[in-house]
Amino acid sequence: MDATVRPLTAADFEAVVALDARIGGSVRRGYFEKRLHAALRRPRRHFQVAAAAGDRLIGFVLARKAGGEYGDPEGAVVLEAFGVDPAGRHRGAGRRMLARLEELARERDISALVTQAHWREHGILRFLDAAHFELAPRRILERPVQRLPVDDTDTAPPLVRNLRDGDLEALVRIDERITGQDRGDYLRRKVDEVLHESAIQVSLVAEDDGFPVGFAMARVDFGDFGHLGACASLDTIGVDPRFARHGFAGALVAQMIENLAALHVERLETEVAPDAFELQRFLHRSDFAPSQRVAFRKVLA
Repeated sequence: MDATVRPLTAADFEAVVALDARIGGSVRRGYFEKRLHAALRRPRRHFQVAAAAGDRLIGFVLARKAGGEYGDPEGAVVLEAFGVDPAGRHRGAGRRMLARLEELARERDISALVTQAHWREHGILRFLDAAHFELAPRRILERPVQRLPVDDTDTAPPLVRNLRDGDLEALVRIDERITGQDRGDYLRRKVDEVLHESAIQVSLVAEDDGFPVGFAMARVDFGDFGHLGACASLDTIGVDPRFARHGFAGALVAQMIENLAALHVERLETEVAPDAFELQRFLHRSDFAPSQRVAFRKVLA
């Protein structure tokens, strides 16, 4: 029987958890609960597609709208989770779900799909190749979450605290000084996402004399892109240029690593444009190295 492609609904939840466990060998109920809650909160931001054979769920796609992460100015749909019943593969269900996702993206004037895969996940790589994805012009960098050595100096470290809703206006001003652009819409969405949709709140603000001068926004979702271990994604980091080279960026990363280690998160990763040389140097000094995962992109005609 050919698969029918339809919207994924809350009633599919148990079937999605069970199917994902059959595919990956572990139960990720908490991850899917968080994605369902996020989709119910912001339905225009999320894309969730199902494939069914009669009454039986045989495939699912979870994706979300993005744009602005890692300094990327374009809007895109991030393909976060994808699965097809092993017994029903090679019958077009995955291809039809992806085609529907592309239709939904075009309806919202979104120009690209993006995702990640480990270079040894040969089945996924073949699927992405057949679907005409290409290597994205970005590098994925990562570092293990291990507490950093304490700096043996007499200088007090910068104050770093958790991000709050009330920080948005200050973050917009800092970001505009860095980029020369007003990215208020992106930052408003990102603050909402990291505070209310991430499994754990790990985003931070650095202060000088009580005023925000830098920020780092990250998510911990326990399952995006097939991650089976706990992995955090550093989406955005910025320091007011007037306070550059005063240790604020390093303090943000160090505190984030400290918090993630206490939560038993295993890795922190980010994506970097090839020409972001200063950011790459900073990340290298912070012990980031090339990941075994690869970023992919498909431009929608």
